[in-house]
Parts: sequence; structure tokens; C-alpha cells
Amino acid sequence: MGTRRIVKIAAAITLLAGLTALVACGSETGLAKLPDATFAQLECYDANGDHVLNDADAADPAKLPDFDNNGKHDAADAAFFNGIDIPLNAQTQNEACTHANKDWGPEYFVAHSSKPATVDCNASGPQPVLLYGAGGGVSNLSKRDAAGVRSMLDGLQKAYAKRNVQTIAVVSGESIIAGQQPQVAMETWSTHAVQTYLDRYPCLRLLLLGHSHGGVTVNHIAALLEPQYAARIIEVVDVDRVDVLYVGDTTSWPQQVHLFNIYETNDDKLKGAPHDAANTENWDASGEKGPKNGDQGGSLEPVDHTTIDNSASVKQRIIDDVIQRSG
Repeated sequence: MGTRRIVKIAAAITLLAGLTALVACGSETGLAKLPDATFAQLECYDANGDHVLNDADAADPAKLPDFDNNGKHDAADAAFFNGIDIPLNAQTQNEACTHANKDWGPEYFVAHSSKPATVDCNASGPQPVLLYGAGGGVSNLSKRDAAGVRSMLDGLQKAYAKRNVQTIAVVSGESIIAGQQPQVAMETWSTHAVQTYLDRYPCLRLLLLGHSHGGVTVNHIAALLEPQYAARIIEVVDVDRVDVLYVGDTTSWPQQVHLFNIYETNDDKLKGAPHDAANTENWDASGEKGPKNGDQGGSLEPVDHTTIDNSASVKQRIIDDVIQRSG
């Protein structure tokens, strides 16, 4: 084969690779990568410095995040602080908010694009959906933390968009690092945040999804809210839920709404387990494969605790299940 021929083939391969990369990038929405979002390192919004997150911190909305990205810091943003009572550890709060610890960052975000992160209950068409995802092992959502949860919510947003369903997407970690009880602090915040959305938009339905410790978090949210909102909860999805080292509510599970409990048994250190309850559908996903290096890619291997949330087949099964239950 001549030199020119080899050069042309090499150039074609390079061009194809570039086009493939563009297509892959174009197929991702904001949630799959570092999203266009309102990030919040919650302990740093202790406006009056009393080391408690509560109503007093909402007195001046200008000091709060613009959660709905409407260009205003107003009562709609203050509502997420009104009614909470989350005590903070002063020393940890100072370390987090002065960025003395470079690994700590936002533990909560509301995803959006150019339009506000809101829904219109007066619009015709299907009911909108709040997608709430909780990751495990999160210390800074402005980095790659909770990449699997983001990707799964991203896929759900795309699937809903094809059906002209409005969505709001929210992602959190499993703890507020400066909370006196970090996991309990996030349980309190996330439950209140979800209820705020449900009360604000009477047409809104809810999907809760959590990986690892995040599964414990969303189970807590569901258990507290289902007495009043069960008819509006599509389902709860646990992805390899584990409660080892989780210092919060490890005993609450949804009792009414459908729980899709996905687990694997390949990991010899951390793994989920079946849950025996009438409202629970268990799926042993040990036979599924995921990238060896999780969200960083790599060869496909049987899933373990750190890769199950990046498995394409697990993600698709979740999307299919949620959309089918959405009606």
C-alpha cells in the first residue's frame, strides 16, 4: 500500500473519531457532564452566623441561591430555607466555607439550561416530573461526584422530553458535610426541598433515585412524604443501596409506593441486598456489565458497587421501568 494511501486512511480515521466524539458530546445534556446548574454548598448560607440553617437565614433572599434560575433571589428561593432547622458544626462549617479543605464543595444542585428550572401546571399535556437523585460518597458536586446518578437522570430527562413531559432535575449528596449529623442534615434538607416543590406545583409528580448511601437518603424522603403524597410518587429506585457507615435513618423504607431495588453481589466489600416487602421489586443485576473505571470508561466487566451506576444496561432498565410506570 502506498504512503499517500496510508496517510489518507489515517486522516479518515482521525476525522471519524472526531465526528464520533462530537456526536457523543451532542447526545449528552447538561446533567451528564458538569451541568449548567444552581450549585449550593448549603452550610455556607447560614446568613446570620448562628451555625443553624433555618428561617432566619431566609430573611434576605438576596443572600440565597437563585434555585429556579429566573434571575431573581426571591421568596421562591427563601421557601427552601423556611421551616428547616439544621444545626451545624462551627469548626467544620468554617473549614468548608473558607475552602480550607479543597475537596469539599457543593452538595446540592438544581439543573437548568437557558430557561428557568420551573414547570407550568396550566400547560396542556402530561403531568410534569421532579427527578430527584442522591449520590453516595459525594464531597463536591462541582466535580465528577455522583456522575452515575447524573447520567441516569439525564437519560430520564431525555426520555421524558420525547414525550413532551416537563421536568425539574435535582441532585444531592448524602450529607451536608458541616451538619452536626451530616446525613441527618441532608435527610432534613432534601425532604423539605422535595415537599416545597410538590406544594408549589400541585401537578408535579416525583421520581426518587439513589445510589449507595443515596439510596438510604431517598428511602427516608419517600417514607416521610408518602403518607401525604403517595399518589404523586412514580416510584423509588435504589441502586445498590448500602447503609454501612451511614449515620442517619437506616430503617425507613417506603411502604406504599413502588420500590425498584437494584443490587449486585459481585463486590466483596460493598454490595446491596434484596429487600422483602410487598411494594418492592428486587433485581439482582450481578450479571450486568459496566465500564471498569466507572464514569471514566474502560473495558466492560461485571458490575460492582462503584460501577453499577455507570452500567448502560442498568441505566436503560431504569429508564424503561420509570417511563412505563409514568403512564
